[in-house]
Amino acid sequence: MEYASLVDCILDFLEVGIHTILYERKVYPAAVFTRTQKYSLSVYRSRHPALNGYIKDFLMAVRPDLMQGSLSKVHVVILDTGSNPVEKFVFRVRDVYDHVTQQSKQNSYASVSIVEAETYFYTLLQRLCFIDASLTANPPDCTFNLLCELIDGKEFPRSYEQDVAWVQAESSISHVSHSRVSPFKTLDAGVVKLDMHVEECCTK
Repeated sequence: MEYASLVDCILDFLEVGIHTILYERKVYPAAVFTRTQKYSLSVYRSRHPALNGYIKDFLMAVRPDLMQGSLSKVHVVILDTGSNPVEKFVFRVRDVYDHVTQQSKQNSYASVSIVEAETYFYTLLQRLCFIDASLTANPPDCTFNLLCELIDGKEFPRSYEQDVAWVQAESSISHVSHSRVSPFKTLDAGVVKLDMHVEECCTK
């Protein structure tokens, strides 16, 4: 699979993963979502245009950094009514070819096929669909934030230069206190590795 195709596959998975988290963790009422299919799984996707646009715009804004290898993590942070983080789903992207030039990287091929990548995404999405079984219920009326974390030495996403309105996140809305961590599966695509874990506040 070409590097650019892998990037688009990862962004596609992140989009459906974020929708699944919001549905399964009851951030919005079930009526906001509609049932659909992804990776041969029945999943739920928001039908609200503003919410869908926010998620899509965020992912498109981090795409240049994922292409460049400067994106470290994507966070889905669920907050209670006091804006205290109660859960944080962390998608960590690790670029393992730091010594390769950007042009060479974009012309390279990942060591997995589309079928193999989608099999991995199927497994991870299936875990997300049953995440309620391993997490305690969240308090009512929660909200969420999408955050990106860059590798060391990168202060702003590349899209900041294109007038995308990025705001630096305060630690108070990104750090889950008294948390326990549940790891998930890892995708090793040679050029890029992707893994995920969830941090849950034990005192929510």
